Amino acid sequence: MTNAVGRRGFLKLSLAALAGGFAPRLGLTPQIGDPPEWQTGVRLARMTESRIRLYSRPNPAGREVAFKYRDEVVTIVREVVGQGFYPHNHVWFETLEGYAYSSWAQPAQFAPNQPLAAVAAAGIYVEVSVPFTDARAQPDPQAPVRYRLYYGTTYQAVARLTATDDTVWYQLNDENIIKMYVQAEHLRPVAPEEFTPLSPGILDKTIIVTLGNQSLTAFENQRGVFRARISSGRSFFGPDGTTIGSLTPAGEHPLWQKRASRHMTGGTPTDGYDLPGVPWVMYYSGNGAALHGTYWHNDYGTPKSAGCINLRPADAKWLFRWTLPEVPYTPGYVTVEWPGGTKVIIRD
Repeated sequence: MTNAVGRRGFLKLSLAALAGGFAPRLGLTPQIGDPPEWQTGVRLARMTESRIRLYSRPNPAGREVAFKYRDEVVTIVREVVGQGFYPHNHVWFETLEGYAYSSWAQPAQFAPNQPLAAVAAAGIYVEVSVPFTDARAQPDPQAPVRYRLYYGTTYQAVARLTATDDTVWYQLNDENIIKMYVQAEHLRPVAPEEFTPLSPGILDKTIIVTLGNQSLTAFENQRGVFRARISSGRSFFGPDGTTIGSLTPAGEHPLWQKRASRHMTGGTPTDGYDLPGVPWVMYYSGNGAALHGTYWHNDYGTPKSAGCINLRPADAKWLFRWTLPEVPYTPGYVTVEWPGGTKVIIRD
């Protein structure tokens, strides 16, 4: 059965991506479009690039059969291995209209929630459980849009409100002092149990990031217990084209701060990023470099970031719970002094 997302629909947002794989600057004026309809219980994918071709087969040599644009959502029939555009990824999403290269589409679901009767005074953590939802300046479906929030992002909700049309909204706490209100049915409450530490009795924990093959491995007592693909900082090159460095340099660092949610901003108005709700953030460097979940691309296995270690949100959440220091549900973040928590070793 098809379920309409909003009672009065969403606004479409057309954003320009920054060159070279940097995350887009969000918060631009959206354009009105048709209300999207998404199905529950099926796998979905949201387009993350400005324009994406669908092909007749999972191969760049296939016939182009359709175009999709940023934030359009398609149903995933299945994942298949074909011939990728790039050697680090050969996975494609088969859709009802053709094959989409998986690097350019964020997997998502439409899982609406029953709004809570009340929000605790200390706040609760919530996670977007639909492909996207618009955060507005007031708890009103006609209020101006502040940001578009995407599947898997996390926030702290601090109040519950009811709009004149009887829709229930949560007010989100943003550390950049931006008031945002989101329909409660689009936000899944994150239970305190989801902060419960993993392997709490083990102190010998180490993360090794290998830039050469874009991988991360977590070790307990020198035994590998978890592995994930990453996207590290992009390389930069000398005049002769040889690699002379990376935006994620090698070295050893302890985790010193962890946050369940972070509004990350940086750069300039024309060359920067503005990313609310970055989930499961683990800072290991004083310059702001961190391990964290990523929602603006699905292109793991190749350097792509501005310096951080990009992870799938589920992988970042596992590491957030597993690493030291432990993070209490309230307030949802912690900072520790030297020598810090779990060591992150970054190797070429």
